[in-house]
Formats: sequence, structure tokens, C-alpha cells
Amino acid sequence: MENENLKLSIIIPVYNEIEYLEKCVSSVCSQTYKNLEIILVDDGSSSPCCEMCDSYLLKDKRIKVFHKKNGGSISARRKGIEEAAGDYVAFVDSDDWVEPDLYKEMLEIANGNDPDMVAASNYYRNYTEEQSINAYDSRRSGFWKKEEFVTEVFPYFIKTEEFFDTEFPIPMWAYLFKTDFANDVIQKIEDKIKTAEDYVFTMLAFLNAKSFAATTYRGYHYRSNMKSKTHTINNVKKLLYPVYETINDAIKKSDYNFQEQAILKKKNRLPLYHAFMIRDYRILFEVEDDFLFPYSKVKKGSKIFIYGAGQLGKQIYNVLKDKTDYEVVGVADRNWQLYKGCEIDIVAPEKMLSLDYDYVIIAIIYANIKKEVKDYLLEMGVEKNKIAEVDMNVMDENHLPF
Repeated sequence: MENENLKLSIIIPVYNEIEYLEKCVSSVCSQTYKNLEIILVDDGSSSPCCEMCDSYLLKDKRIKVFHKKNGGSISARRKGIEEAAGDYVAFVDSDDWVEPDLYKEMLEIANGNDPDMVAASNYYRNYTEEQSINAYDSRRSGFWKKEEFVTEVFPYFIKTEEFFDTEFPIPMWAYLFKTDFANDVIQKIEDKIKTAEDYVFTMLAFLNAKSFAATTYRGYHYRSNMKSKTHTINNVKKLLYPVYETINDAIKKSDYNFQEQAILKKKNRLPLYHAFMIRDYRILFEVEDDFLFPYSKVKKGSKIFIYGAGQLGKQIYNVLKDKTDYEVVGVADRNWQLYKGCEIDIVAPEKMLSLDYDYVIIAIIYANIKKEVKDYLLEMGVEKNKIAEVDMNVMDENHLPF
């Protein structure tokens, strides 16, 4: 971009993040696009983190720091938007980092088109500083107006044919938003929403945007801690109901027709199932089934091997280990060595070949990674009829626990 005529406000909500904040802020300060301001919103952190935020004021004159009482992600981002002076706003989580050209690439497609929102459709999922995977592999780029959303945008945002697949990502940090537009969207979201905040914001943005642009540039690094313990959130059903209600209400008020609204409501269910599966898988057992939801081919009494040591794999293991309906033979992952010290004993996939089991459950969320894993298991010698994947046909309203 020859003329940096658009000003960008980059908002970094911070809550007691000390270990990774320096890398995060440094990566934003190092952007090749220079017409920007960097807004750190300290959401009620303890003294060491407060002081660390303030120290950045001396390092770069573009940095602004705002301290507020702890109110959660939505209130911190709302504060950042209110203080933003840019034409567009972007969000970066305080433990992540960005490549130097990310915002130059995103603003390049915005300049001249003037879209309400801009997506960088691809990003990295980092397990360590050095090891990453391409979490998305979207090839969709361009500019779309409102009338093209139904055929050119929404079919690729939360696909209904595959769990969990989307070419336009859900997290807010994958987008730029016009500042006034972002302010209008966040005012529709109540502070009581304390989980799936990114999904709520992005979905409401899609429903209200009059134009949209996307680039396939891959420049955001999302940090994933492989050795973190499985966290089951208390009252996750209570936390997710406002999410479900907010989105469904917005769909009803949208100008999409009845058939389009039905599809959008189906799209709304999938992220909620995703949230239950990685945050409190126990809730999905409230509906009595003769199979392991949502793996319909895995009947009660089966011996299972879980492939995947991420949050979903851990949740399934921790729920089933104390149940008599299913026998968990083990948990495997191709990156098993990186999980040493994890709360669960993760083994190399090759060990499955010497053990007796009925099914290998692919406990993977991302569709592109799931396909790679399935191909890998087949090449390794696992029988096709023993590989169990999520059955989209059971992802209906009857199993959503509201």
C-alpha cells in the first residue's frame, strides 16, 4: 500500500498476562504498516501486570494504556473500541503474536473497497514458539456486498456439512472491523456473556455487515498450550444459553428469509456443540442414547481408543474413564512426545496396532486436520470400519441441552 491513509487501532485486552505479553506487543509494534495506534486494555490485572502495561508507554508513542475494573472480554474490548481513533479496529489476544505484514495485507484489500469487515482467512495454531500447524487452508479471497452473502459468504462460515469446518474463521482477531461498525455490534452484546464471546461478536457482525472482504494471507499466531489441564467450566449450560439466545434473536430480526434463517440457526448450533464438547462433555450425556454422542457408530459396550490429546480428547477421556458403558483402551496422538507431563498418559499411535479395540474415535475439531488424521490412521493399518467420526446427522436440536 503506497499511501497509509487508513488509520488502524489494534486492541489488546490484558488480564494478568506476563509470560507472553512482551512478544505480543513487540510483534504489533513491528508492523510494516505504520499508521496505527496500539491500545492495551488492562482488565483489572494485579500490580505486576499493570506495571508491565504502563512500561510500554515509554517504548512506543503509538501505545495507549487504559486500566479498568475486571469485567471480562466483552467489556475490555468495548473499552478499547470506545477509545479507538482509527478507521478500523483489530484485536490481538495477549498471549498470541502476529507477522509483520499482517495488517498491511489486510488493509490492502480494504483500501478502495471500504468494507465493514475484513478477514485474514488463514492463521497458525502454535503449540510452541517453533512448532505450528496451518489451522485453516482457505483459498477464498475477494470483496462481497450484502446481496452476495447468502451464496458467497455464509456457506463458507460455519459449514453445515462438516464438523467443525469454516473458511472464514470465528475469532475476532482474524478480522478488521470499521470502528463505528464494531461499536454498533458490541453494543448489542451484554456483559453477561462470559464465554464464546468471539463467536457472538463475529456472528452478529456477519448478520449486520453490508460488505465484506477477505485475504488468504496467513499472519496470526494463535498459541495453544498442549500441556494445559482439562478445564470443565462450571455452569457451562447457563453460560452458553445467552449465547444461543442472542444469536437466534439476531437471526430472527435479520432481513434473511425463512429458509435462510433456518440454515443460519443450524449454523448457530454447531459452535455451541463445539463448546460443550471441549468445555463440559458430560452435559451431552443428559440425553439417553445407545451410542457415544456424536459418534453414532460407537454403541454402548464398545472398547475405544481416543485419537487426539487436545481439549476434546481430554474431555471425552475424563468423562468415560469412570463410566461402565464404554471402555477406554488408551489415548493416542501423533505428537505424543509433546504431551509428556500431561495429566493423561498419551501414547504413540503405533501402540494401537497391538491392542484390542472396537473403534478409534477421532477427537479432532478442525476438519482439515481430521482428514489428515484419518488418512494417517488408514496408512498406519487401522481398519476403515473401526474409525469413528462425528456424525452430523445427530447434531440436531434434540441434543442441544437448552
